[in-house]
Amino acid sequence: MKVDIELADLQAFAIVVESGGFTEAARRLGTTKSVLSRRVSVLEQRLGAVLLERVARGIRTTEVGAVYYAKCVRILESVDAASDFVASFHNLIRGRLRVKLGNDVLARRLAPFLHAFAAAYPQIVLDIVVASPSAEDGSDPDVAIRLLQGDEEGWVCLPLRECQEILCASPDYLATYGAPTSLRMLADHDGLLDAWRDTRGGWELSVDGQSHFFRVRERLRSTSADRLIQAAEAGLGITLQPDCLVTDAIAAGRLTPVLVGHGGAQRTLAALYTPSRRNSKKVRALLTFLQERIGLLSSEFRSA
Repeated sequence: MKVDIELADLQAFAIVVESGGFTEAARRLGTTKSVLSRRVSVLEQRLGAVLLERVARGIRTTEVGAVYYAKCVRILESVDAASDFVASFHNLIRGRLRVKLGNDVLARRLAPFLHAFAAAYPQIVLDIVVASPSAEDGSDPDVAIRLLQGDEEGWVCLPLRECQEILCASPDYLATYGAPTSLRMLADHDGLLDAWRDTRGGWELSVDGQSHFFRVRERLRSTSADRLIQAAEAGLGITLQPDCLVTDAIAAGRLTPVLVGHGGAQRTLAALYTPSRRNSKKVRALLTFLQERIGLLSSEFRSA
């Protein structure tokens, strides 16, 4: 039996899943929760299956819904690719461009450049998602921009600039507890730790070009770089962050570098895309736009 499914229903369902609920999905699509809820209900009725179930924090897919979502994503990607193919004959750059940013701080730092890109390409609809690399929603963005440490399998990488992890704390914290003058003194200081990376209760830091582990008193742990930086600014302790994320706070005097010369890993700020999107005119336009502004981008990150 043929099931009559509209493409808009597939898109509505996919965006609801990716957004984790109807409210955020409605905002992204410029519609209302009731319209989206109705579309998903109609889709479920036509399929004769429950795709979503309500939970305390929003929605989640049922077992069949998860499989159906993955297939919807591939269908929508194919439609997008077909549209790109047609547009290329008329030298048009248009359509929806999904960009995933690695954290809130990076999103704020890159916002002016993404806004400028949107202004330069009015026929492109930017769909910006802020989520850590570990928070996968089952679909690939057109372009992911995040801080890397090493290669990312399955992605093509365009490096934008190098970032060095540095230790920093607020002037108030350093005035109260004193600034550590050696790495061993970190054991007597409060640490603000990345919940994904700093699982051993400390940091890998450079000593004469070699990496050594130094423990710190755990004061706060979070998966959010934004929360860790805010906690450091509030005087709760020392944090280890890529310099490109804390230049604003350092320039404004909210944070002060600590133990300069003994940083953590070198990280690369990079734009990533899958090989299947290599010929997408939208993706190429964004990558070219960022490439042309690499000097400006690096300068902004250093001097802000």
